[in-house]
Amino acid sequence: MRVSRRLSPERSNDRYDEERRQGERIVAADLERVWGWSGPAGRLRAERRTEFLVNAAGLGPGVRALELGAGTGEFTQRLVESGCALVAVELSEATAARCSSRVEDRAEVVVGNVETGEGLEGRTFDAIVGVSVLHHVNMELTLRNTMSLLRSGGRFAFSEPNMANPQVWAMKNIQFVDKRLNERLHETTHETAFRVRQLRRLFEDGGFEVTTCEPFDFLHPKTPEGMIPVVLRLQRMLERSPLRAIAGSVRIAGRKP
Repeated sequence: MRVSRRLSPERSNDRYDEERRQGERIVAADLERVWGWSGPAGRLRAERRTEFLVNAAGLGPGVRALELGAGTGEFTQRLVESGCALVAVELSEATAARCSSRVEDRAEVVVGNVETGEGLEGRTFDAIVGVSVLHHVNMELTLRNTMSLLRSGGRFAFSEPNMANPQVWAMKNIQFVDKRLNERLHETTHETAFRVRQLRRLFEDGGFEVTTCEPFDFLHPKTPEGMIPVVLRLQRMLERSPLRAIAGSVRIAGRKP
């Protein structure tokens, strides 16, 4: 299994420290707004991702679900609306506290580590989901120590940035662009992205059955509200064309045999 140099096990402690510092900055300066989830286009993007996770992972009453990398709870607060019994795990104490304040007693928020399984010991889940989390972590470790908590027949679903998208590729591979956007978007230095075949292979090599793995989403979070209907019509056409390959995100879903 090929591991990104940015996410090598040798850098684990440095990465964990950087994620925790990032969480503190996000909460202290209210930096989550830069990701665009609160704007008109961002809300539509969030709703579409939530619908995918809920449907693909079968979230609902009686389902024990785990959300990886809950952050400040942007998606946690949406996922609990499905009625599932949700555990949300987050590495940063600061962002976990913000998440907990958002969902209160509707979900259990755990400060833990998805690469090591810390905070989740002895648990099993019917579903595991997440948005923009896997590109922060070493996948080999995460599959071994946290995705292994999925019961046999359990389902998973994730949405991640698409490395085939020109903007995403430039952010991750051109040093000048990488540095400038890291500063503006407050990304950590070890974040990466996935190509469709790569993400599918990671899960399949980890022993999971992949039922869906495809690029999607051309709606940029900064799209002006008046332009959203036009972009959505264009998106429907592009997602049915070969240009779908360069969409902004990749979604993946499947089950544990």
